[in-house]
Amino acid sequence: MRYKIIFFLISIAAILQANAQQTDMVTANEASNPALVRSRVVLDLDTYFFENGSTFYAIKPTYLYSVKNQRHQFGLSIPFFHNVFNGDYGGYENTSGIGDIKMTYMAVPVVSRNVLGFERLSTYIELSAPTGEEQLGRGSGVWMYKPAVIATFHATPGVSFYPEVRYQFSKNSANSQSGSDGLPDADDPEEDGKVQTLTFELPAVIVVENWNGWFALHAQYAHSFTEEVGFFYMRMDLGKMIGNKTSAALNIQKFIAGQPRLDLIIQAKLQFFLR
Repeated sequence: MRYKIIFFLISIAAILQANAQQTDMVTANEASNPALVRSRVVLDLDTYFFENGSTFYAIKPTYLYSVKNQRHQFGLSIPFFHNVFNGDYGGYENTSGIGDIKMTYMAVPVVSRNVLGFERLSTYIELSAPTGEEQLGRGSGVWMYKPAVIATFHATPGVSFYPEVRYQFSKNSANSQSGSDGLPDADDPEEDGKVQTLTFELPAVIVVENWNGWFALHAQYAHSFTEEVGFFYMRMDLGKMIGNKTSAALNIQKFIAGQPRLDLIIQAKLQFFLR
């Protein structure tokens, strides 16, 4: 069933791309940009490995629509989870279902004409609706809010930095203390208090032009004010353009230090650019 869903989502994305207006080819610089404002369909295939032996699998189709001046972008993501818990969960150790639906809005208030150095400042906010079952590890059980700011710097035409600061919070108690942007806690499916997490991330991206791809390293530190603990992760990305308007990437994020819960995330990402 999981593979049928994946095939269906990829087919829909391919149809949307085929019917899109013809434009110039998308570059590896654009495809690797975490603050890119450009209409596209994104398909994430994620695997989450927890310290206690639990494993979550996710399929996350996302549609991003940007206006023509590339200053505003709207997004909608509907994730599907398959959760495998290591422990006694009353017969629900292995279940599937929809996760928390996410809605995003990105705006670019500052743009520089510089070829090198500072290029732009982007702001966004993400809202997560409590559509996933929190007791089964597919949602937080409450509305979640995540405002953020991303700056774009080009050290050279092929080397870029995207420092980001984001703050995720909820107004009510949630099942979300795993140390990764509101992902439910595999150790304890009960409510853990309000989410109040400040995250700093520094992606460094190197574009390899003759390969039409990129390599990136992300250093990420998150601090939970609810538990007064920190989490430090490192992420490595390897991506490549496939044709003029499609990209594929493999992202691996590893827990380095802090309170161990979420150990490893492996993500395959496909992007189908529409215009």
